[in-house]
Amino acid sequence: MFTSGHFIWLLVIAAVIAALLFTVRRCKIPALWVQRTSTVVLVILKLFHLSLSMKESVHGGLVIDQTQLSFHLCSIMIYAVILSNFIKNERVLSRIKSFMVPCLMIGALMALLIPTEGVDPTMPRVWQYMLIHGALVFYGLYLALIEKADLSIRAYGSNLLLMSGVMMVAFLMNSVLEQYGTNFLFLRLPPMEDLPILNLNNGWYVYFVTLVAVACLLLFLVHLPFIIAQAVKAHKKKARRG
Repeated sequence: MFTSGHFIWLLVIAAVIAALLFTVRRCKIPALWVQRTSTVVLVILKLFHLSLSMKESVHGGLVIDQTQLSFHLCSIMIYAVILSNFIKNERVLSRIKSFMVPCLMIGALMALLIPTEGVDPTMPRVWQYMLIHGALVFYGLYLALIEKADLSIRAYGSNLLLMSGVMMVAFLMNSVLEQYGTNFLFLRLPPMEDLPILNLNNGWYVYFVTLVAVACLLLFLVHLPFIIAQAVKAHKKKARRG
């Protein structure tokens, strides 16, 4: 973590994301085109990930490694991106996109900062890992900065409720697949050992409460700049009327 190779990956991904956002804004690329292109890229990368996650079954043939099933936050967001192509109700679509922004920006960014697959550029899994999370960060930033997804204080409350539902699903799947050591959303164990706050030093219940508090705080920090911007805009509008 944070080796020279890791920093190179982060710099390259950041540069590519910045270039893509600039191009999309400057060329005024239609939102539907960006959405569908992002979907195709994510589906290809997800299929590549699944192909790398196969293992021999005790009953013969190959199966997907249970720890790689799609109950990680980023995997769930990939399905949310796919689903958004089929939703016609604008209100529902707006709500899903609002929820995707903090999840994509937090989940995928954390994955890039904590590269569980390593940073060796000669390994296919590293390329898949970095590319798919880089694509997710790009789409989250695109929704927030260009498509102007709803990130109001009201949306924050709604997103907390949706995140609670996602956490419940992940907790249930960790329980069902406990024999395989799954750790979806890091609900069973911390993402890394010896973390200063997220650790099991005081028992699992303290860890869980701390994890929930950190998740709520990170969600709020994503919303905060947009909440402030909306408040400033409303104040200026009121001042002009006055």
